[in-house]
Amino acid sequence: QRWSGKGGRRTPLLRGLPTTRTIEENAPAGVSIYTFNVTGSPLSSGVVAIHPTIVNSNPLTEAFAIVPAGDLVYRVVTTGNPILDYETMPKCFDLQIFVEDTAGRTDLKTLTVQVADKNERPVFWGNMATQKNKGSTGFPRNKAQELLLPI
Repeated sequence: QRWSGKGGRRTPLLRGLPTTRTIEENAPAGVSIYTFNVTGSPLSSGVVAIHPTIVNSNPLTEAFAIVPAGDLVYRVVTTGNPILDYETMPKCFDLQIFVEDTAGRTDLKTLTVQVADKNERPVFWGNMATQKNKGSTGFPRNKAQELLLPI
């Protein structure tokens, strides 16, 4: 990383990071998770040489991408590959975002994405999904009704 000439302090390029955001599971592709800005420097004339990129994620995933949203404004969105699932996937992702301006200044910050559980209707797989004319007990409806009625 390169340093600015002002007292040895590096001027950050990524504004609004690091931070943490939460997204509900099963979000389709293109859902915006977070919007951030890239600041320009007098040396770079506000031009970005390498647009913000997710260079690493922990755990590794392709579930997120960065898309331009305006002049030096970018959004982190879901890709839908894979769909985020609270029950079968990690609950938290650390996305390392990298940017470089035309003066060679770089910045690397982290966006933490937490996946929130969504109350979903149950899904039945296999034999339970294909049974016809059966009650919730798996018996034919009339037998299930007989079992529930007091004798």
